[in-house]
Amino acid sequence: HLASLTLAEETEGMAARTLTATVLGSGTSSGVPVIGCECPVCTSSDPRDNRLRTSVLLHDGDIGVLVDCGPDFRQQALIHRIARIDAILLTHAHSDHISGLDEVRGYNWQQGHAIPVYGSEETLDGVSRRFDYIFEPRQMGGGLPQLDLELIPEEPFSVAGLRVVPLPVWHGELPVLGFRFGDFAYVTDASRIPEETVEKMQGVRFLILNALRHRPHPTHLTVAQAVEMVRRIGPEQAWFTHITHDLGHEATNRELPEGMELAWDGLSFPVEAEICRASGFRVQASEG
Repeated sequence: HLASLTLAEETEGMAARTLTATVLGSGTSSGVPVIGCECPVCTSSDPRDNRLRTSVLLHDGDIGVLVDCGPDFRQQALIHRIARIDAILLTHAHSDHISGLDEVRGYNWQQGHAIPVYGSEETLDGVSRRFDYIFEPRQMGGGLPQLDLELIPEEPFSVAGLRVVPLPVWHGELPVLGFRFGDFAYVTDASRIPEETVEKMQGVRFLILNALRHRPHPTHLTVAQAVEMVRRIGPEQAWFTHITHDLGHEATNRELPEGMELAWDGLSFPVEAEICRASGFRVQASEG
């Protein structure tokens, strides 16, 4: 069952809500340290060189919106004492972005209801196939997660009362999504960002963008490419995520322009998100 949600603007504007964005993981698909590696970054004593798989949480005392739910989610939830998850936004269906979805069942038990999971049609199809035992259960028991799959439209839409702008980008030949929440934009696993998406990010104060390493890669931005993209978008502060063990935190930061840094696990900052006031927006649902 897929529901498509669109947000139709009516007469009034948005109200603001201050949330905290917390980087739960800043590492690439292997994480850092890499299993079996003895390189200087993997053996570093700097805790910022320890990178769980990429994810970010927007939260305050009453709301928790998770972007991506990878294989380290249980560890991330325990480290940061994540009290609730109201919705999960998925950028795409690669393993390092969805493998933790089974852990959501703990929040089902605590909150007493299914949790909506938002993604593109291709992403939700990947989730359905990967976790077929959730959506086509063959027996009772075993603590199955309760997930409602929600199809992301092309237009801005509402998630847990927040206005979300989908940001289409390319991960090699795979279309994936980033997201804008008010003055914050989050884009990971991109190798190319279309001009229309760059336009949608204009005016953000904070940006998290992937920057895999210095050497070229077919499906990810390099550090140099990410720096150039940040200059085009023009945020007040940018952090780079989805980082390999090629990049030491301190050494790389010394080379980056002002206003740009590598992200690190546990980084937090305030976000002025836009909330959907009842008089200003309506949510339209259609079955798909």
